[in-house]
Amino acid sequence: MTAGPTDRALIPTRANTVAVAATAGLSLFLFVGLPLLLDGRIGPLALLALLPVLAIVPHWAAIHEAVHGHLLPDRRANEAAGRLLAILFLAPFAALRFGHLSHHALNARATERPELYDPTTTSRLAAALAFYPRLLGGLYFFELASGLLSLLPRRVLRPIVRRVFYEGSPEARDMAERAERRLLEPAVLRAIRLDALLVLALLALSFALYGAAWPVLIVALLGRAFLVSLLDNAPHYGGPLADPGQGYDMRAPRLLSRLVLHTNLHGTHHRHPGLPWTALPAAHAADGGRFDGHYLLRPWRQLLGPIPLDRLAPAGVGAPQ
Repeated sequence: MTAGPTDRALIPTRANTVAVAATAGLSLFLFVGLPLLLDGRIGPLALLALLPVLAIVPHWAAIHEAVHGHLLPDRRANEAAGRLLAILFLAPFAALRFGHLSHHALNARATERPELYDPTTTSRLAAALAFYPRLLGGLYFFELASGLLSLLPRRVLRPIVRRVFYEGSPEARDMAERAERRLLEPAVLRAIRLDALLVLALLALSFALYGAAWPVLIVALLGRAFLVSLLDNAPHYGGPLADPGQGYDMRAPRLLSRLVLHTNLHGTHHRHPGLPWTALPAAHAADGGRFDGHYLLRPWRQLLGPIPLDRLAPAGVGAPQ
């Protein structure tokens, strides 16, 4: 399963190498460096955790480039960098990659939109009880849990994988079969399990180093979980169905847009998935240069909660500004 061919000559190798070094370095600082500075005490230095928490946004953006093969021109180097970043993100790279590419394959289908519910079968309360935990951190912790689940026996893992990837949903087509075939393939599953074990080792080491200051690490992980989960579906929340290229492009200051590798241009990415991040602004301008809200504001609309299917705008009609 791919999301479009990539022109490797367009990949900004130097900028991406800096992004990998910076985001990996900040995560290593959170897990290993900061606890050595704190030396078991919670004090003003604990505020230094804020930087690696905020850096989880460009950290995920760099993983996203690796998922699409845009991070480094050499395939092996791209895979290695993606796996390193994913381990520091605390989830197996292969699982993140399949999950994201399945999002491309199923974009703008109700199955892939966590804010939508069918009021004829589900109450708003039940929908809210599923929606808000995912929005406020649950998605990230589910991605973390994917590594733990991978350590289960294959026969136990198989129905879990199929259920996660929408088994029984006509809209999802054969995604459950594709997930089982790809994620449980022996070589891929071995890689996922190795990543999961390295994540567990990193967390064990980090908690041991923090000692009595362990609440700092917990708060930092909660902060990372909140940011990742809040931003995940923000470019699609309330958008029309049936358009494979649906996604909102959000306005952002130039420096911020570069820092997050232009992930604010999410709709442009869906329309041109083969382009690396540095090519997205030009593609966005060529597509008309339209923005749907601001990158720092639009995600908060999700706090309005789950949306009944019958209230969505028709396909091709944008949500209000």
